[in-house]
Amino acid sequence: MEVETFVVPPLGNNVYLVYDADAKEAALVDTSLSAAKVLPRLRELGLALRFILNTHGHADHVADNAAVAKATGAKIGIHEADAHRLEAVAREVCPYLSAPPPPSKADLLLKEGSVVKVGSIALRVIHTPGHTEGSVCLQVPEAGCVFSGDTLLAGTFGTTDGAGGSPARMWRSLSRLHEAPPDTRVLPGHGPPTCVGDESWIANLRYAAPH
Repeated sequence: MEVETFVVPPLGNNVYLVYDADAKEAALVDTSLSAAKVLPRLRELGLALRFILNTHGHADHVADNAAVAKATGAKIGIHEADAHRLEAVAREVCPYLSAPPPPSKADLLLKEGSVVKVGSIALRVIHTPGHTEGSVCLQVPEAGCVFSGDTLLAGTFGTTDGAGGSPARMWRSLSRLHEAPPDTRVLPGHGPPTCVGDESWIANLRYAAPH
């Protein structure tokens, strides 16, 4: 498995190109505003982009879904609980975007335990609500890594005070991620990568009344 990271607008988002170099197949974890960088790279590597996998439906993560899907024919996957956001973002005013992103539509409704295959790579869906109700992480156990979106970031976690957010659900989601092997590499939606073992603060989290 090969992974290339693109740090792009609108909020210093990490977009990950995940590919099997032998099979020449790829998936893109989130799109943000990455089309201008990702599309030339796909052509350079001779890759067929099979899937766009959104970790959640916030505008900064899905902004170029429509552009990338149109250019590549890739299928868009997002958790079923966040699928409505792909069209809703086109009607929202986002202070960090000059204009709302065009709507896109889910081709794959992801859920806990879903597996998306790209060549020999199997990305397994972990439903990790808290930042949004349909936030997911994408784990590749064979490669010892997890794409964590805005659930787990280096030293912190995504906000829980927006629509669909929940501190109690975030607490449970982080606790689940912390059960992974300590050397599991975490590739977040923003900021530098980390490892599960370096996020020992998760073990000290407490939430008095989860609901």
